[in-house]
Order: sequence, then structure tokens, then C-alpha cells
Amino acid sequence: MTIATVATLAFVAFLGSLSACTGGARGADTRASAPIDSSLDSSARPDTGLPGDTVAQPAQPPATATPPITPPAESSLDTPPSAAAKPTAPAPAGGGGPKVSRAEYDGWRQYSVNCARCHGQDVLPNPVAANLLTSLGPGGPIDSEQEFFQVVSEGRTERGMPGFKGTLSPEQIRAIYAYVKGRAEKRIPPGRPSSPA
Repeated sequence: MTIATVATLAFVAFLGSLSACTGGARGADTRASAPIDSSLDSSARPDTGLPGDTVAQPAQPPATATPPITPPAESSLDTPPSAAAKPTAPAPAGGGGPKVSRAEYDGWRQYSVNCARCHGQDVLPNPVAANLLTSLGPGGPIDSEQEFFQVVSEGRTERGMPGFKGTLSPEQIRAIYAYVKGRAEKRIPPGRPSSPA
């Protein structure tokens, strides 16, 4: 090749690079193309996005069947330890959750709205606040409805619990007690109970 031919090719390449940097036919797009590693073979440039480029795909592991996930028989977080663990009753055949009284169902609703954010959904232990399954369980520190009512009404500000006297009515607090007591006594399993008819 002559020097003039090399100079002409260099000039054309220069104009081509200017066109790519300024967007050329792309209008207002001013993005520059990625730099090209000249040490790579031109048929395998993974970073340029040019036609004919190939991208190495990671090796796929052989397909295997995943075993079905089965829940444990009884969650260790559901209830405090007891001498003899009793299996929970299965859900009714008609669908829905366990059958509960009107007060327990209303207590579940009020608990879910007012208490679950600190004491745990379905009264499951939560590190933020007292474990009510233990507190209302046999031998727990709140073993009567009157003590529960007083704690919920007045709160325990030294422990970070607000009082709910102005938020919940006495009937709502008693309903929450009925639900939580049923959970602590393992009569009501976790989950949404069936609404009583």
C-alpha cells in the first residue's frame, strides 16, 4: 500500500469514529461507543454489541427435580415449650380457618390491626415486644383478663408500649384477650380463623 492509501484509510476511519461519537444518523444521541480491545479476535467481542458478536453463556447445571416443600408438623416459634406437644386440629373441610367464637374472631381482627406490628402476626413471637404466648400462657406474668385489660389500657411506657385506652373500647380489649388467650392455650392455631355465622 502506498502512503496516500494508508492516509486515506486513516482519514476515513477518523471520520467514521467522529460519526459514531457525535451520533451520526442517531440524531441527538451523543453517547460514544464502547472502546474496542484490539487484542480480542473480531469474531468474539462481547463488549461491543456489534452484529456477529458472541457472548459467552454460563454453563447450565443439569435439570433436576426439586422436591416438594412440606411445612414442619409444628413450628417451634408458634408456642412456648410444653411438657407434651399436642398436634393442632386440621382446618375444617368446608375451607377457611379454625372455628372460633365471635369474641375470639373480633379479637383476631383487632389484634391484627392494633397489636401485630409489635407483638407479631398471629401472636407469633417477635423480638420487638413481649411474647404474648408466654405472657398469657399457663404461669405467665399476665394470667388474668383484668391484668391484660390494665396493661393494654394504660400501657407500659417504661417498656415502650403505649396505652390504648383512647383507641380501643373495653369490649375490643376483652375480645383481643379472648383471641390471645386462645392462642396461648393452643386452642386457636395461627392463621385467619373462620368468621362465626
